[in-house]
Amino acid sequence: MTSFVEDLAITLSLNIKDKVYDVPINNVRSLELTLRYCGFSGKVSFIVDNEVSKDTLLAQIIEDDLIEVILKVEKVIVPPKAESIPLNLTGLVTTRSFSEQIQASDEPTQTLMINRHYHFEFADSAQVLWKQHRPCDLFTNSTLKALIQAHTPKEIVIQYDWSFLDDQYPVLGLSLGAPTNEASFYDFILWLVDSHNGVFSYDFSTNEYSLTATKKPSKSTLSLDPFEVANLKTEYPEVLRYQAKVLNAYVDSPKTTAVDNAQNASPMRRDYIASYPVASDMQARETLENNRFKQRLHEVSLGYKKFQLEVTAPGQLVNFLKSSAWDASLFNQDKNYCVNKWSMNAYWKKPGNVPSHSVYEIEHSLKLEGSEELWVDIPSYITPVYPVFVEGKVNCEQGEETDATYQFQADDDTSINYYQVSIPLWENKKIRAAYQPSMDTGQFYFPYYKNAKVLVGLNFDNAFIVNFLDWESGVALPMDSQGNQIVMGKSTTSKNVIKHTYVDSKPEFQIQRTEEKDTELLQFSDGYIILQTQQEDDGS
Repeated sequence: MTSFVEDLAITLSLNIKDKVYDVPINNVRSLELTLRYCGFSGKVSFIVDNEVSKDTLLAQIIEDDLIEVILKVEKVIVPPKAESIPLNLTGLVTTRSFSEQIQASDEPTQTLMINRHYHFEFADSAQVLWKQHRPCDLFTNSTLKALIQAHTPKEIVIQYDWSFLDDQYPVLGLSLGAPTNEASFYDFILWLVDSHNGVFSYDFSTNEYSLTATKKPSKSTLSLDPFEVANLKTEYPEVLRYQAKVLNAYVDSPKTTAVDNAQNASPMRRDYIASYPVASDMQARETLENNRFKQRLHEVSLGYKKFQLEVTAPGQLVNFLKSSAWDASLFNQDKNYCVNKWSMNAYWKKPGNVPSHSVYEIEHSLKLEGSEELWVDIPSYITPVYPVFVEGKVNCEQGEETDATYQFQADDDTSINYYQVSIPLWENKKIRAAYQPSMDTGQFYFPYYKNAKVLVGLNFDNAFIVNFLDWESGVALPMDSQGNQIVMGKSTTSKNVIKHTYVDSKPEFQIQRTEEKDTELLQFSDGYIILQTQQEDDGS
């Protein structure tokens, strides 16, 4: 990367507990910045000279309060009638350190502090806060917008323009605190955007974020100055050669749908397979994968020999029409672009001629993408792991509270049957879980009964019952019997029991029916068979 020497005015302030500390411009020793479409990160260092003034910052820095960085970078020399657009950033500190320079005084028992050199790393608020946020949470009959808002602190302001976030889901789960799950809430947001064809962007002019269905670049276009640019390079990303296909593994309606790709090199494929019992779910996945498939356009990398007079942060539309110095034969001259990445490293060399600026050695570059580019440059992220497992109790309105009855409910739109399960961890929120055989074969019909303790798997947008966590009351047998039994029925006074036990080390087998005071018994024991029916006397 080309480096150059130039005067810059770097204004730095630190806001700690609503108290602002202004760093003198000549004290900023280095600044490294990387700006992307969805946010930024940076490093800054500055000195505090104790010989000039007392260092009042140290007492605040060594505490653990949130530190806000307020930064402004602008060109010093502005030509007549030209307009300067500075770079303004507001972020939060992640790490901090300082070194101390001391010099021995003439008194052997004393030393003199010359200065402290502070080093801060910082980033936009979403990265700083959400990367430490790893919640497990459950929302029912809610939207993704509501979920995100519930986990958004006041330091993060988001604008929404994505109808997908307004869709209501019976179940929405967050699994970020589960074992083996290293993803943060920031990873969750990036995964959500990437997997559902959205856009997460940051507005450098307002310090606000946006979650949108499509890219929303700036409304105005700035022309790049040819006298600031040292070199430019046009790059073509790798072409996608695979045939994307959506596969529905649902046994009653299997289906394979291909996504159009004119550049496909057969038989290269990228399959997306799942089971979709509801036809509309399969259609939604087909639409999603068609929209997600994007062949990328070319990109332009620019190396600078001067700092930009008009800073073009990511999201800014630009062109090459500012001057005739952009020759008409230039490949990029008649094309429109959007800034995708902006970076600068500045290292202090000496004070400027006036106290309002310093001289820095600078490396400065931009990366542009086509203004019609649909592909979204998303930072690498950790994919959230699903499901997360929690305990629940099966709900049922049939029978008495103590009855072991069961009940399923049909979805109004799909007619698919579901259990209703309460999750005590989250204030007994009621979720729906698929009414399925679970681990049993199709010949066994043993639905989950009322108040049964069950292990529930929470996926991103659905839930399922994994298995039972205990036996129904009265079903377990004493260990000495080495027995097994199947208890079928809704209560202790209305049931059928099939039981095998050992009596005197010999097997015994029973089939018993009970209905109130009426009991029928068939028992096989060593040497005899009992067939018995009886009715208890009610004492009348």
